[in-house]
Amino acid sequence: MKLFDRAVVATLPLVPRAIVRKIADRYIAGETIEDAMRVVRALNGAGCEATIDVLGEFITDFKQAEATATAYRQVLERITTEKLRANVSIKLTAFGLGLNDDGCLALARGLVARAKELNNFVRIDMENSPYTTKTLGVYRRLKNEGFINCGVVIQAYMRRSPADVADLLKLGTGFRLCKGIYVETPEIAYKDREEVRNQYKSLLQQMFEGGATKVGIATHDPPLIEHARQLLIDHKIPKERYEFQMLLGVAEEWRKRLVAEGHTVRVYVPFGREWYGYSIRRIKENPSIAGYVAKGMFGLG
Repeated sequence: MKLFDRAVVATLPLVPRAIVRKIADRYIAGETIEDAMRVVRALNGAGCEATIDVLGEFITDFKQAEATATAYRQVLERITTEKLRANVSIKLTAFGLGLNDDGCLALARGLVARAKELNNFVRIDMENSPYTTKTLGVYRRLKNEGFINCGVVIQAYMRRSPADVADLLKLGTGFRLCKGIYVETPEIAYKDREEVRNQYKSLLQQMFEGGATKVGIATHDPPLIEHARQLLIDHKIPKERYEFQMLLGVAEEWRKRLVAEGHTVRVYVPFGREWYGYSIRRIKENPSIAGYVAKGMFGLG
């Protein structure tokens, strides 16, 4: 990250929320379910699938978890009613993980069960390291209870990930593989860009060779996209066993190119009033945005 970009990122807590919101509008659908439906309809029209995320995590009151679960049920109902090509992604800290683990499991189970009734799918997102083992535990419980319509996320920068993948493959698991964006210590996570890339490549091969039911190749990194495209060819991976996944507002030219090549591409569509924390993470991981933040602060754009 350039010195200027680093300086802007360091001052983000001081940036007015209105400026952050202007920059973040490309990354979030909006605050309402109507906003999410509008964006998903447009993505479907452009040949993309979608996964919808109701923003909000690390709750402090279990009533918030219940409200989040209700919001997700409403999203599933609207997907079905409007015949959209979309599923949902959830963060378990928004369902009470770490606050009321039994309650979290019950809410997640209820949502996955409803998704099953609607012939839909729930992706359980991965969060920072204090929740990794617990998140995988909830996923295993649901799989062992017979829910095949749920999947989990593996972060390539975590040193534990190869062992986690080997263990989860025994369950007949489908994965989303991403790099990982949370700040972790060097003891548990790779920091060097090439080390992370190399582990991503290794994990992707491990998943396909281990019989993963389906793999979401979630990256905007051109070398990793190129590697994945070649791997799919070399291993003759059928289209039903993979899809590329990208965030709303990121790498749009790659998204269009992959769709044109005939690959399935799923776009992560977040919405909700709790947009600020998500947006700050997006800005921090994309240094090129720093200039826009600076212009906004000084009234230049």
